[in-house]
Amino acid sequence: MKTLFNIAWRNIWRNKLRSSVVIISIMLGIWAGIFVSAFSFGLNDQRKDALLKNQFSHIQVHKAEWKDQMEVEYLLSEAKAILSSLSSKTEIAAVAPRVIANGMAATAHYSGGVQIYGIEAEAENKLTGLAAKIDSSGKYFSKKGRNPILIGAALAEKLEVKPGSKVILNFSNANNDLVSASFKVKGIYTEVSSTIEKMKVYVRANDLQELLGIGAEDYHEIAAFAENEADSDSLKTWLQGQYPNQLVESWKDLAPELAYSDSIMTQMLFIIIGIIMLALSFGIINTMLMAVLERRKELGVLMCVGMSKGRVFSMIIIETLYLSLIGGPLGIILGYFSVEQGKLSGLSLEVFSDGLASYGIGTIIYPSVPSSFYFGTAAIVFIMTLLASIYPARHALKLNPIETIRTI
Repeated sequence: MKTLFNIAWRNIWRNKLRSSVVIISIMLGIWAGIFVSAFSFGLNDQRKDALLKNQFSHIQVHKAEWKDQMEVEYLLSEAKAILSSLSSKTEIAAVAPRVIANGMAATAHYSGGVQIYGIEAEAENKLTGLAAKIDSSGKYFSKKGRNPILIGAALAEKLEVKPGSKVILNFSNANNDLVSASFKVKGIYTEVSSTIEKMKVYVRANDLQELLGIGAEDYHEIAAFAENEADSDSLKTWLQGQYPNQLVESWKDLAPELAYSDSIMTQMLFIIIGIIMLALSFGIINTMLMAVLERRKELGVLMCVGMSKGRVFSMIIIETLYLSLIGGPLGIILGYFSVEQGKLSGLSLEVFSDGLASYGIGTIIYPSVPSSFYFGTAAIVFIMTLLASIYPARHALKLNPIETIRTI
């Protein structure tokens, strides 16, 4: 068997140019597949992280009725206890309570619907990093000042306001009375989804609680981030058991499309790698078929002197696998280093900034791919090459030894 491997190795280098072209094709095809996959993974991960950070969190707790209708009276009855329970868990990285009201924001230039979030400034900053998103012209919340407000850049453009400007908020309080209050723009937040920037405004929780006519410990929502995303489901189950009368949802419940995106993305990218290898397989089949036809007299002689058809079949299979066993690892190694370099420098998509902004994704994309993807790619390369080798090998078995040795 060792001699068969040696013969197969020498055979593929009889025509160095042809074999090199096939090996380079395999290498570049795999590299391209891995890099495109890593770019897609990175884009999907950044979109997911942006939505979790700015909108969903890992866990949200509401009163059960809140899901159907966001009304002021649907307050969490055990908000203080829930906050205490979550804060005591080592698996929780950050937790923040929120008061939420639907209303209108208006200036002399524009008025439109908004969601008003009353937040505890320090807790919210730990959860979402909101303070870092305030542009240099403004500041984050402080304890001083009357009715400060943070608005998104997209809404600020419509309202034509800047830090120091006045914005009027109109909303209904707990008694269904219309409340109209003046707020002073403290800062303008950016680097968030343009959709969120148009809809969400942030005020201090105590200011909104007072205007709504609810207590200082009354909240509509408690959001939490886990240290490890994988703990979200177990934390949800634990918290639901502790507070069965509340609605506890993980990010998978809040945004099921995000939960599906990871598995769907992996499947799609393996399909892409498979399609690339399928295209390369035709080149491999053509190359090996040419090699068989060129050597049919030699193969006929080998069969005449006693080489079994099984050994001839195995030799062609081994020759084909050698091509992939050289080109495959080289492509994977090249892909790995390209991805690692991309993680450091990122890929600029400034030309697509408007489209990316709608999802809260920056213009610099950092490719990323799980380690298991490299092993999956290696398996696909091996299987597709093995399948591609069968036809030329079977063709070799159909050669008539007597007829082949008579050919010129």
